[in-house]
Amino acid sequence: MRTATLLLLSVFLVAGAVVAQEEPEPATTSTTSSAVSYSSIEEAQAATAVPWYNFWDDPKPIVVKFYTDWCTWCKTIDTVVLVDSAVIDFFNNEMALVIINAEVDSVLTKTYHVSGFPTLVMIEADGNEVDRLVGYLPPEEFLKTFRDYGNGIGTLDDLLNRATTETDRELYSKIAEKYKYRGGSDDAKTWYQKVVDEGDPLDSLSGESRLALADMFRRAKDWETAEAAYKSIIADFGDSPAGTNAEIWTAIVYRQSGDTTKAVAAFEAFIENHPDHENVEYCQKQIKKLTEPPEEKKDTEG
Repeated sequence: MRTATLLLLSVFLVAGAVVAQEEPEPATTSTTSSAVSYSSIEEAQAATAVPWYNFWDDPKPIVVKFYTDWCTWCKTIDTVVLVDSAVIDFFNNEMALVIINAEVDSVLTKTYHVSGFPTLVMIEADGNEVDRLVGYLPPEEFLKTFRDYGNGIGTLDDLLNRATTETDRELYSKIAEKYKYRGGSDDAKTWYQKVVDEGDPLDSLSGESRLALADMFRRAKDWETAEAAYKSIIADFGDSPAGTNAEIWTAIVYRQSGDTTKAVAAFEAFIENHPDHENVEYCQKQIKKLTEPPEEKKDTEG
């Protein structure tokens, strides 16, 4: 395979998962796969290079796993996926695995526009991206995803080709998501808006697309536009999943922009309006963090 191509809320669309990614618990242990892995793309390229006289084999594709030490789902991939015997066999024989700490190798992280963790980018031997997986999948689905990518199935190019003959809003949403996580914000916005414009503007798919658009403004730290987008979703979707998600994200926007007073009020309002919601505990934790910040350690040295 030598085709070159150009990337939440896929795994993270449900409210609980979004919150888990927003406020991950610190990882305390690490388990690594017994599959061969490399610490750089160059090392993997050298190790898997095909001799010049071998005209019948292509170099192995490479999967680059970007992680951070604080990422809970990164730890889950380590302890559930990469220790699975079928996954070990896959990375020993079909593709090469590179593991990168995104906070250490920030240059490579920026090169591939990685903005969420874990992100696993499949590239050809020359470094061109085939496609990527953002988030966690169990071993069987993980393997199917990358084998499909290797066969040109489910990649951005594949989806774009299908969109030339298919009118399918879910397909448009998948394309938008691919662009979003590759750093193609303008293309992502175009496809998310297409989802809204070509269907019921108040159905669940439109709600998900509007949440994704608002999330892009939030990630860009365009707080005012993000706040307006979330408030518009709340007004249009009310107590539906899209509306309640937007309420939490509005509070998060306030917190991230440094407006503690508004953030606390928004989290408190969510608890009052949705006392039985699964994210009440998350809101309570946020209120505690905002109103009871940890005391600074005193300098005891003379």
